[in-house]
Amino acid sequence: MAVNNVRSWFSRGEDVGALLPVLQAYMGHSSIADTDYYLRLTAESYPQVTTQIQRAFGDVVPRLAAGPCHGD
Repeated sequence: MAVNNVRSWFSRGEDVGALLPVLQAYMGHSSIADTDYYLRLTAESYPQVTTQIQRAFGDVVPRLAAGPCHGD
């Protein structure tokens, strides 16, 4: 739901900067940092969305260090 909303906002040209706090509140997160897990999913699936988020907010989603991942 979170990833699909972010993706559709960008595809419609909506102001994601204004809408991310709405998504954060809807999901019950106390800060945007709590929502970054879903933004990571967006980053992996839709790199063009990541570029637009970084342009608007900077590095909201920190880069992951190389190395083994959970489940590897």
